[in-house]
Amino acid sequence: MKVLLIGATGNLGIRLVAALLTHGHSVVAFVRSSNKLESLLPASVYRQIAVVQGDATDAVSIKRAILDANCDAVVNTAGLAALPPWGNSELPAIFQAVVAAVREAGVERKKPLRAWFLAGLGVLYYPGSESMLSNYVPIYLEHRQNLDLLKSLPPNTLDWSMLCPSTMTPESSDFSVPTKLLHGKLIASAATPPSWQDSWIKYVPLIGKTLLCAMNARRYETTLEQNAEFIASDLESLESPWSGMTVGVISESK
Repeated sequence: MKVLLIGATGNLGIRLVAALLTHGHSVVAFVRSSNKLESLLPASVYRQIAVVQGDATDAVSIKRAILDANCDAVVNTAGLAALPPWGNSELPAIFQAVVAAVREAGVERKKPLRAWFLAGLGVLYYPGSESMLSNYVPIYLEHRQNLDLLKSLPPNTLDWSMLCPSTMTPESSDFSVPTKLLHGKLIASAATPPSWQDSWIKYVPLIGKTLLCAMNARRYETTLEQNAEFIASDLESLESPWSGMTVGVISESK
């Protein structure tokens, strides 16, 4: 696939450049600064990609980049959600712009585009319930409004998936191609965290489920490289098993 990667200079984005190339995709990096991206990547990798400079809150520029490069898919890793419930960040504006651009490009192409978005563990559901984990640990709530936007879209207008990892840590600063995954692949599930560990502690009045969520959250730490590999691998297929879903992930070893 030809993939427009938004946020390619970020921690996950820079690793996605290498992972996407490793899986045979063509990469068009949409970044604020081409100089910054060039400084982060090995010259041999930078020469393999196309670069478009632009603002991730500008839907018109994003749409133009998709159509001019004839991209089949979009991956958005730009923007960080605010941690506290009362916090604000640029993420919702970026998210809205990307969604609008991808939808409109799909209309012009007469086919919905494939898109991966990034969220967090909090928009997954507590296993066996209809409550999100962020009901019990109310942080990064901007991801919820982003998910609401995706769910409000008319059918067949955007072929989206939302990856929902917990903390992501780097394996290395080597962004060469082909990539070498050091910690194994991820186990994934739709809507809920995979391999959830239940406990009697959830029955503690008022705070039991909050404590259980906090205890489990540490087990869901993954690496940036694992998540980059997961997305790049999924885009090898024209039909994803994760279409229209939030996706929870955990390392095989956990």
